[in-house]
Amino acid sequence: MNQPFKITICDDSRLAQRQLSQVIKSWDAEVSLVDSGEKAIQSIKDGNAQLLFLDLNMPGMDGYQVLEHIRAHDLPTIVIVVSGDIQKKALQRVTELGALAFIAKPVNHDKLLHIIDKFGLFEELIPTEQADTSNDTPDSSITLTQEERFQETANIAMGKAADRLAILLDTFINLSIPKVNLISNSDLYMMIKGDSENSFTSTISQGFAAEGIFGESILIVDKTGLPHISQLLGFSSEIDRDLEIDILTDLAGLLSSSFLKAFFQQIGINHINQGTPSFLDYKGQLDHLVESEGGVNSLAIEVTYSIPSHEIYCDLLLIFTLDSIKPMNQRSELFSWTP
Repeated sequence: MNQPFKITICDDSRLAQRQLSQVIKSWDAEVSLVDSGEKAIQSIKDGNAQLLFLDLNMPGMDGYQVLEHIRAHDLPTIVIVVSGDIQKKALQRVTELGALAFIAKPVNHDKLLHIIDKFGLFEELIPTEQADTSNDTPDSSITLTQEERFQETANIAMGKAADRLAILLDTFINLSIPKVNLISNSDLYMMIKGDSENSFTSTISQGFAAEGIFGESILIVDKTGLPHISQLLGFSSEIDRDLEIDILTDLAGLLSSSFLKAFFQQIGINHINQGTPSFLDYKGQLDHLVESEGGVNSLAIEVTYSIPSHEIYCDLLLIFTLDSIKPMNQRSELFSWTP
């Protein structure tokens, strides 16, 4: 009797693990789940990863480092990268490091079958009489937290926004792991003020509303990198105040709009109303946050975009009202099961 094909899914997000597991549940394979690059390496060494589905953005050893280790030590595995980071330079980089293929999150069943067929794995993995899995229901034995659902939704949105920025600047954008927290107004004040006390940062705010979900996107930009951004855009590195405002406003609009569009599309919302971007005056506009009562006041999602080689760093904060959490929760439960 033939041994089952061994597959390992490596992703620090349980939601991403769950979604991909659902997509391949009818395959003739034994599937292992790991949540770090270090565990992925061990799974290969243990013989449990003839095929490795690998995320890129993870704490500790990330996907790029896993690929480098696999190549350096000639480990026996086939790697398909599964990531929310869809930048062309990310695809180029993982291909150079030896990945067989790249597929964007959330994984589409038909696209994955095409990849498997293209590289000659179809007959080994797919049963001859495969049942139609398009109407399969998720494994309800796995309970996902609100934070996990929002974090993975934000992870995919972050990658799509980075792709827009990467195309504009023609360079690779480094991405953080999204942070999701319930915060008080005083927490929000410190998050903004802590990054923005000196003259080397600018903060741009833009309100948004979408089908009962309300909030504000806040972009904090380290202005040290503005001359580099200007040059990447084809302008002079000598920046006057008008050009600085134009660059910052366009950057905030691009990242905020791209992120929000990708975030809301995943939870079934296709129309968003956004306000006009405005620069925050810390001394005047943030005082009400300090003076307000304590307790949780909003949900915050924080992501960081950076290009260290050009000294470009910016933090994007998505602040949602407490009343928005319930409809977001209800909608996010549908996210994983889009085949």
